Amino acid sequence: MNGRVLRQDEAEHARGRRAFARGFRQRSPLVLLAAAVLTAVVLLGGQALLFNGGLTSMDEGRLLRITHDDYVHVSVRVHELQKDPPQMRTVYLFGGSGTMECFVSEESLAAAITRASGRPVRVVSLAAHQESMAMSLALIDNLPPGPATLAIGLAPIRVTGSPERDAQMLSGHTLLVRSPRLAQVGPRHFGRSVPASGQLPGILDYLGSYLKERASIATPWGTSIEYETHYYPWGAKGHQPLGKRRNVLYVLEKDVALYREFADYNFAMLEEILKLADERGFDVVLYDQPLNASAAGPDWAGVVPAYRRRARRLAERYHVPYVHIERHVELRDADFADLFHLLAPGRLKWQPEMARQLALALEGTPVAGPVVTLRPPRTASATAAARARAD
Repeated sequence: MNGRVLRQDEAEHARGRRAFARGFRQRSPLVLLAAAVLTAVVLLGGQALLFNGGLTSMDEGRLLRITHDDYVHVSVRVHELQKDPPQMRTVYLFGGSGTMECFVSEESLAAAITRASGRPVRVVSLAAHQESMAMSLALIDNLPPGPATLAIGLAPIRVTGSPERDAQMLSGHTLLVRSPRLAQVGPRHFGRSVPASGQLPGILDYLGSYLKERASIATPWGTSIEYETHYYPWGAKGHQPLGKRRNVLYVLEKDVALYREFADYNFAMLEEILKLADERGFDVVLYDQPLNASAAGPDWAGVVPAYRRRARRLAERYHVPYVHIERHVELRDADFADLFHLLAPGRLKWQPEMARQLALALEGTPVAGPVVTLRPPRTASATAAARARAD
């Protein structure tokens, strides 16, 4: 008897499954409506999770697609900052992978700035590989109020991004943050309006890339992985001279042309950053990211002098310091992995001078000026040596 009842139940379940499947195949209006409603609920829930502060309720490691998922990492960090704003002056770092590789760690850089300035500070890096000026603008737009210094790394390669790529942020691509300021000024620079679809295209893109990238590293979905700060960690080796030379030729062929095509757009976005910082009451320091001049040549086919002149004019207009750390650090070709990225020994050389110049900016020495050339303080032995040479 029990066996007969069990078989009847199984038959009922089978008929139910067939009817459910038949409903989808026949595209019943009610079924399609239910599917549409369910899809909308899922997407809206994803939008609320990814763009409305819900990121802080999840472990970052579960959201990362790969260990170097810079865009998810900086998105999570700004949401965390909004939820728990810093209680002291904070130095925020913006830039590309050249900025990521020019300091040892947030903690050690903060300690060095604190020693040099006598003021406790916190350092938060919001730099990411291929971070465009528009991305920096969107991140700055999401910073919490409070005393802050924005240290913005510059390089010729940072002004080669296209407006077409940046325009995708208006539909939720790249960064998992909303930026009212970018939505306001972006259409004027991008040549397109904010899409009616909101961030939904970006959500779908993120979910698709999440599944693909997790499969590529053989890591189950939802498993927590650790974010890696440096692309060139301790012990990493740089490219051989031939590889660096090929890198130079690639840059000269590709990025110099991109600079000439998109420099106007990117400097316009840098100016939007300076305007927003002024409105928010944030201090700004512009600095050049490391550049391997011994491999690329001192002027990068004329691009370096041109981009520095434009950066200097913006610094003058908005009364912000523009510092040249590289003038006071003796870097060799061996300190670089390639043209733009310092290896660990190079970071150890660069960070102390970076900390010193940021400390001087925090002290207001100087607070304005087109180009700030800061000389290291002389030691007693250096003074004696100078006197001996004078004699």
